Amino acid sequence: MAEPMGEKYDRYAQRTDHWLAVLAFVFLIVWSTRIIFFVSLPPVVRNILLVAQGWIWLVFLVDIIIRAIISKKSWRYLWTHPIDVIAVAVPAARPLKVLTAFTQSAAFATSKGRMKTMQAVAISVVLLIWIGSVAVLSAEGHIEDSQINTFGDALWWAVVTVTTVGYGDFAPVSVEGRIIAVIMMLLGIALIGVVTASVAAAFVRLTSEGDEVDDEQREQLHHDELIARIDRLEGRLERLSGGAEAPPPDGSDPAASDSTRSE
Repeated sequence: MAEPMGEKYDRYAQRTDHWLAVLAFVFLIVWSTRIIFFVSLPPVVRNILLVAQGWIWLVFLVDIIIRAIISKKSWRYLWTHPIDVIAVAVPAARPLKVLTAFTQSAAFATSKGRMKTMQAVAISVVLLIWIGSVAVLSAEGHIEDSQINTFGDALWWAVVTVTTVGYGDFAPVSVEGRIIAVIMMLLGIALIGVVTASVAAAFVRLTSEGDEVDDEQREQLHHDELIARIDRLEGRLERLSGGAEAPPPDGSDPAASDSTRSE
């Protein structure tokens, strides 16, 4: 009996996601080392790092082909999993899959979910700044008229760009650098928007839950007050009823007195 395609994909993803994430971090280290220390590295080391990048890229290319084949969506998988597609072009971007924490509707429902989401935000920002820094240094480092010539300059530029502050003290001059800048700005705006929307939704949810609790408490208090009033009314009725049927203070029988008068 053939295994369902959905189960096959889940089984494959469970076995490979961890190792591919580790491989992505390895790529990030190799790529960053080759770009940041390009001038000081011997040519042999640079070639070794470049070959390592190529092999890692090939692994990610094979992985996305396998995922597209065994998934239920077939080649539509490429459109529904953009981070996996980006990971083929830049394997260092694969750790950005932590952004999937925002797609979970219950992410802010519990304290544990909020903690995981905040961790995802922090990791995403750090990775985005690091990848943008290395990418812009790769595009601008060899240009004479460029203002971004060191990794420190690139890191500062990436922080300013992602946060959409834009001081303008460092700006890319090459076409590749400007394309990277546009991507960084769009990702920064998107990330800030997603975080803001998620936090706002969490506050709305918590406020709604608080209002529901207040309504329940008010209803319970009103119910208890009605019960107390009913108990007091019943007590009064019992006292009134008991007073009407009680014998006179002298202990004589009213019915016997009436019969005596009639005689």
